[in-house]
Amino acid sequence: MLERMTARSQFLRRDRGGVRPLPHIWVAGHPRPIPLDPPARGADVLTLVNEGHLYKVAGARSRTDDALELAAAVNRGPLAPAVAGAWAAIESLLSNPDDPKGEGERSGKAVAADRMAVIIACSWPRAELTALAHRHKPRTPDELARLVAGCTTNQERARVVAEALLTHGATALDFTGASTKYSDRPAAQRMADLAQNPRPVLNDVAGAFRIALRRLYRTRNIILHGGATQGVALEASLRTAAPLAGAGLDRIIHADYVEGLDPLALAARADIALTLVNGESGLSVVDLLEPV
Repeated sequence: MLERMTARSQFLRRDRGGVRPLPHIWVAGHPRPIPLDPPARGADVLTLVNEGHLYKVAGARSRTDDALELAAAVNRGPLAPAVAGAWAAIESLLSNPDDPKGEGERSGKAVAADRMAVIIACSWPRAELTALAHRHKPRTPDELARLVAGCTTNQERARVVAEALLTHGATALDFTGASTKYSDRPAAQRMADLAQNPRPVLNDVAGAFRIALRRLYRTRNIILHGGATQGVALEASLRTAAPLAGAGLDRIIHADYVEGLDPLALAARADIALTLVNGESGLSVVDLLEPV
């Protein structure tokens, strides 16, 4: 109701009233005000904070600046603008005028979803391994805990955990002292499977991401080209795609700030990494997006 009221008030003439919502609502019989903002949808771009670029907006606009503005509604905006903005950001960064036209599997604008999927799939192992490294908390510190404590970067921590999982399996990790031990155990098993057989696991993960992002693309087309703003898949497609869009944008922006790397070049690097991982090149799952 509030979103509809706020949207309608934007069409008033200047200084003719309108609504400006407060951050809380009050409900009869409830002793305290209730926060009004809906929960975020999980599209987190942590690079902006970690690299100190959150409010650095001076100078010429870049493609990533435009993409962040397009995707700004994805976390808390209304459903239709969030879907449209999230896909517009992906397409603006990962499509090219030379992409093949037609109806093929990797033709048209949908190829941007495939490129985003491989970027996210290649970023997934280090993110998950790093989280597991921080949550490995046995009651009595073991050798793995000491090795993790001696690391200075997340890349090193992820590599130490990956080697432990490859040698000892998921039992190498102990979450008895962690607050999230029940959810971490399946994550440890996923990473153990990845360490043992990286190429098929990564391809399966990239395929799942591709499906979710292509669903976002189709939902966007239904809204903008079909004029159907109340489709049954609208909320579900955004719920699954929003965290993926955030993860992909995070890696694209990191590559731009740290290496000056174009998003399409990052996608090409990720595509090659899925082919080379665990092969004769010795490429580790921890280094899939690193420059070779």
